[in-house]
Amino acid sequence: MHEQTSTAAEEIVSSARVVQDQAPDRFTVLIANAKGGCGKTTLATNLASGYAARHWPVSLLDMDPQQSADLWLQQRRRAGIDNIHGLTFPLESHTPVTQMRARIRDARDVLVIDSPAGLHGQALDQALQLSQVVLIPVLPSPIDIRAATRFLQTILLSPSYQRRPRRLAVIANRSRQRTRMYAQLNLFLNSLKIPFLTTLRDTQLYVQAVDQGKGIQELEDRRAEEDQRHWQTVMEWLEIQRQLIRSLPGFLHPR
Repeated sequence: MHEQTSTAAEEIVSSARVVQDQAPDRFTVLIANAKGGCGKTTLATNLASGYAARHWPVSLLDMDPQQSADLWLQQRRRAGIDNIHGLTFPLESHTPVTQMRARIRDARDVLVIDSPAGLHGQALDQALQLSQVVLIPVLPSPIDIRAATRFLQTILLSPSYQRRPRRLAVIANRSRQRTRMYAQLNLFLNSLKIPFLTTLRDTQLYVQAVDQGKGIQELEDRRAEEDQRHWQTVMEWLEIQRQLIRSLPGFLHPR
């Protein structure tokens, strides 16, 4: 009986393995939204620096042709901070997923992906294949809310998501809470059956952090304490997802 149980368990684990993946335990977070200017790079760089501040081996993959995340990494190194492994791979619709997997072969324990604007179709599906969690930044405007709705629908209907759903979460970006537009955004987000993690303030502290090659969680400034609490919420939610993925064989592993 024990032998039969072991064999069944081995079959389950075997079916969940990632082909040609050098690090099946890697935790990969995709920052994505088809609309430009919604703060994808802000999320990606602050998330990567948050993991680095917690002494996690982390890589930041810049797939945006503008390479803004890579420019931030260069600024970070000029400031004498070199604890994030940088990767670049401008994403195109015809790029084979095998090339993308080869590019991230040496990525660290945590991989944060900054995706380009206009992500859709095959390119979106390939990016989803690499990831386990998708964070979607949304700005408080009617155009951005409609764009986020369409993008979420596109993810849910993509082949990769249909085969194996990824964990999705939304973050409101550059928002002022005591405004009519924020109330509409909050109503929209609460109507989704998708976690709404937090609201990132519209503050110049993020700009100051970029100038220093840092993330908001690395600033030694009392004015940033509220923003750091927001990011603590994000990091805690991600850690729960990581633990679920590790504890359940095959759960949400990209394939």
